[in-house]
Amino acid sequence: MGSEERRGVPLSAIWRFYLYGLHGYSIEIIFTALWEFVVNLNWKFPGNTSVWLFVIYGLFGMVMEQMYLQMKGKVPFLVRGIVYTLWTYVWEFSTGYILSRFGACPWDYTLFQWDIMGLVTLEYAPLWYIGNLFTEYFLLHYANMLYWGPSTSPGASVSHNGKAS
Repeated sequence: MGSEERRGVPLSAIWRFYLYGLHGYSIEIIFTALWEFVVNLNWKFPGNTSVWLFVIYGLFGMVMEQMYLQMKGKVPFLVRGIVYTLWTYVWEFSTGYILSRFGACPWDYTLFQWDIMGLVTLEYAPLWYIGNLFTEYFLLHYANMLYWGPSTSPGASVSHNGKAS
């Protein structure tokens, strides 16, 4: 893009929080639906989650975004995946612990062999690792490229539908 072109306004922090929260919330529902199918062969694919997860994933994404911006170009991609996975475990344990103090933690890993207080399970480490790499590559990278409004060049007129001509 030339220096004479201009973009719309970058997405604000609240809109990126919304995007990350919605993304995490949706992935959570898809994951639980797939899990239900794999474990119980339930062809209805009933996914479920808690509204708490929207906030948890929104905040998680905002922190992960800052980690990404600090590490890109300095830390290899696969190593960043390890850092993100460690962050995931700290975040899941912390938020789960706080919610459990109020009887509101929506997940329980006590049936897993390598659970820690039922709040996290080490069996999910490969899934978190791969999921975090996908999140960086497909969500964080592109979320920081999103803008509100038309992209225009000097002298280009913008029609009533918002498209540059």
